[in-house]
Amino acid sequence: MSSQVRLGIVVARYGPDVLGGAETFARGLAEHLPTDEFEVEVLTTCARDLVEWHNVHPPGLTYINDIPVVRFPVDHARRNTKRYWELMVKFTNHWPSTVDEEYEWIEQSAHSPQLYAFLAEHGARYDFILFIPYIFGPTYYGIELFPEKSILWPCLHDEPFAHFLPTRLMMEACHGIMFTSEPERTLALHKIGVRNRGGRVVGFGLDDFTADPERFRRKHNIHEPFILYAGRVEGMKNVPLLLDCFGVYKETHPNISLKLLIMGTGTIPIPRHPDIVPLGFMTGQDKLDAFAAATIFCQPSELESFSIVIMESWLAGVPVLVHGDCDVTRYHVLRSNGGLYFTNEDEFAGAVDWFLEHPDLRRQMGQAGRAYVLREYNWDVVLDRFRAALNYWHSL
Repeated sequence: MSSQVRLGIVVARYGPDVLGGAETFARGLAEHLPTDEFEVEVLTTCARDLVEWHNVHPPGLTYINDIPVVRFPVDHARRNTKRYWELMVKFTNHWPSTVDEEYEWIEQSAHSPQLYAFLAEHGARYDFILFIPYIFGPTYYGIELFPEKSILWPCLHDEPFAHFLPTRLMMEACHGIMFTSEPERTLALHKIGVRNRGGRVVGFGLDDFTADPERFRRKHNIHEPFILYAGRVEGMKNVPLLLDCFGVYKETHPNISLKLLIMGTGTIPIPRHPDIVPLGFMTGQDKLDAFAAATIFCQPSELESFSIVIMESWLAGVPVLVHGDCDVTRYHVLRSNGGLYFTNEDEFAGAVDWFLEHPDLRRQMGQAGRAYVLREYNWDVVLDRFRAALNYWHSL
């Protein structure tokens, strides 16, 4: 390969104001790639949210933390939003559907013809084009333009859209696939049956940080032990299960002093409860202090390809409680010995009781998780895996 790799990153939304794991992956990689080795350019839309896809950012070239970012408007004239959500309901409920409806759903996704035109005209200048995540229009349409240099970073979950025929064909057409975890690779290559010899597990890097738990407790007037959730407050993140489990736990354990703090925003209403505290969307040091102050971090989602918030909790030395039916988060917990898992209200209660009754072992679990992240997901290690993957894709 040449001394400097020209890398285009295509992601549907981009910027520090965008909430989402895949979007965080894209920005983290772009900002950590050494400039003497990589020439990086991001191609994205003018949208910030993934529901309405309003064009809130101006089109054209801008720079975010010294990374050139070229924005293109989403074409709303071609979208039938009502039909998109009709199909979404059908697929997520596993109702009978056709391959034609799978293609129709992709057609009704967010699209930017100007982005596609730019990519068609200028795509040849990149050594590789990295598309993230798999589920939006720019990935499906963009890979068709330059499959021979396209690397898909799918952020794949075991959800209906992952099993679409168009999704499998796209994953087989691209030059390589970059996975964030071994269970994600297993899902693609063995459960979905993708035939692509370019699959490589790279992971994602995290920077270590310092935090002050007491500062968070003073600022927010929280003195009791608490379970923390961080992320989108949505059904697909299984937040209703967490709320139900916690509500039942408080009913059956009235003498236990314990709160649930919800950090994030979304469509799920947070019930009025004296021990449930909505924190809203938080960033910066206050967010890191919240991780450090938590007694337990709970990630109830069954649809994860990596889970940045679990890694952040471990870096803060706090153990995690994850859903036992999520192959990825359970994989991290078992490899690190950094937490426990549950699938129902009884198992949730048993795990919480164990954490509260064994403070020393709880702290040891948090430290084991921290050691795991520092060993497996520091940026030096991840960038070495990325370089090795690039060399492999170049040799194909």
